[in-house]
Amino acid sequence: MPRKKPAGAKPATTRATTLAPLFRNAALNPGGEFELAMNVAQMDDILLHKTRDLVLDPQNSYDRLSPANQTALRHPVRAAIILNDVFLKQDHRDNIQARNILEAEAATGHPAAIKALSIFTMQNGVEGNDMYALKTEPLPLFKNKKVQQGRNFYPQNITRDEVVTYIASHPEQASALLGNNTIVQRDNADLTAVPYSVAFAGEMKNAACELLAAARETDHAGFAEYLRWHAQALVNDSDPEAMYRADKAWVNLKDSPLDFTIGRETYADTMSKDVSADPAVAPVLALNGIKAKAKDSFGTRVGIVNKDSDGKIMLYRKYLDAFKSKMPLYSEYADTGPTESLKMTFADVDLVVMSGSYAAVRGGVTLANNLPNSDKLATQLNEGGRLTFHRQVRQSADPAQRQSFLDTLIDPAQHAMYDEDGSFLFTIGHEFAHTLGPRDAKDGRDKKSGLGKNGDIIEENKADMGSLVMTDYLVEQGAMSGELANIVYLTWASRGLLTKEPAQHEAHRIRSVMQMNYFREQGAIEFEAEGRLRIVPEKIAPVARRMLEDVIALQLEGDAEKAQDFVSRYAVWNEAMQYGAAQQMKFKPKLYKMLQQPMRDKLAL
Repeated sequence: MPRKKPAGAKPATTRATTLAPLFRNAALNPGGEFELAMNVAQMDDILLHKTRDLVLDPQNSYDRLSPANQTALRHPVRAAIILNDVFLKQDHRDNIQARNILEAEAATGHPAAIKALSIFTMQNGVEGNDMYALKTEPLPLFKNKKVQQGRNFYPQNITRDEVVTYIASHPEQASALLGNNTIVQRDNADLTAVPYSVAFAGEMKNAACELLAAARETDHAGFAEYLRWHAQALVNDSDPEAMYRADKAWVNLKDSPLDFTIGRETYADTMSKDVSADPAVAPVLALNGIKAKAKDSFGTRVGIVNKDSDGKIMLYRKYLDAFKSKMPLYSEYADTGPTESLKMTFADVDLVVMSGSYAAVRGGVTLANNLPNSDKLATQLNEGGRLTFHRQVRQSADPAQRQSFLDTLIDPAQHAMYDEDGSFLFTIGHEFAHTLGPRDAKDGRDKKSGLGKNGDIIEENKADMGSLVMTDYLVEQGAMSGELANIVYLTWASRGLLTKEPAQHEAHRIRSVMQMNYFREQGAIEFEAEGRLRIVPEKIAPVARRMLEDVIALQLEGDAEKAQDFVSRYAVWNEAMQYGAAQQMKFKPKLYKMLQQPMRDKLAL
């Protein structure tokens, strides 16, 4: 039976405002290595005044499942709990030990440990983001437990330059060391790549057993087939065909009542991106035909498919094939990718479990996924992709906070253009747009890794601009009204008003700053300090197309320096943005989110 995760319930207030430098459990905490970085008062402030619950308990959807699928659902839930440990080990070498200490101390009633365990659960690790600092800064739970650039994908004491030098001297190991499913470890003076299926053998085998059990229970043949393939892929990831078969079964999954996804995302590993773009490594990769990949960070999602939103998603899917040739510079990359109809399935999901990177709430909570990523074999062989949208996340906005935001920062004449449905439509377009544009740079390198640390930022800009241009295309085709398009535009633009200056590694937030500056520069968005934001609707689509062409050109060229120049020009935090952030902080928003997963806890028993 997998270990049950704490629900993350907010602890009761305590009068204590300081804490002993060491926890009591010397056996688990030898030498007092795990010393909290916050006192009780600081933790109370976060949990009681700055945190809002996001509850995943889709009882109505569960009740509509067949008895067979209700029984089957228990097993993916258990697999997600097991695979959370894979993410914890990938993220920081001491995450598991830290959790064990906190759980043992919390069980004794230690007030600081109870609160610290809630914060650990919220950020799913020893370090999150300080959402209330003027700039994005880490929120460490323990002293001297900083998350490194290479996370725990690389040795903790290794430097970027050391990895660069080693790969330049050992080109025969480059493919394995820069593979997406390997952990890099030291072997005396050498570096060695260990497959995930070996590094996390226990978790992979146990999770695979749960998936096979679910395959026996479900009454949906396609879902059962996918689970069997994915069980094989977990324990045999050194064979690229294993993951290919699992992804192929998943992206072709139709009408399944249940959803299970292991999202192998790449945002966490900035070490591999920097190394692969280094002038000493890039020629080695090109000479040997190696496509460097960032390490996959495990995030697992389990949910129940809800069909209510299919019509809105199908609107975009219906026009996607015709729209792809309307993308800027299409003639320069059309012959490098598939020309037949884009294969795509989708699901709108009522979440039961988010674990791993999806449960590491260190900022926002993911609204949707478009997988597999471009570096996966199923994508490269044009098996297609699958879009999954998260209903509870997009429906979790605080109405009072939203109204305060509108009253303070948005032109009153355009309040009617703001609607959460516009945000959903924009997100649909964003996820579909990830499937468009060039697959690789002109020289064959991966379009993201060739741009180094800015690859993800450029790709997210492409998806956003693609969504805006696609919205205009839907209006041209008579599939969407101009009024609804303006709602999409204004709702998107308002999301660019952040609550703090982002850090370089925050691709989604950096791209928002870039877009705000780009559109203000070209007169499509008007917003200054002490003023209110308004869009110029007729200018949004033309400016979006120009920015879309800019970023596609960067992806095709694969020049990391040019990408950095583009990002540096527009990712500037200015007075207007600081004003917008300061105004939002006056509302005393609860920026942290605590995932409450009661159905997970019931089904895991």
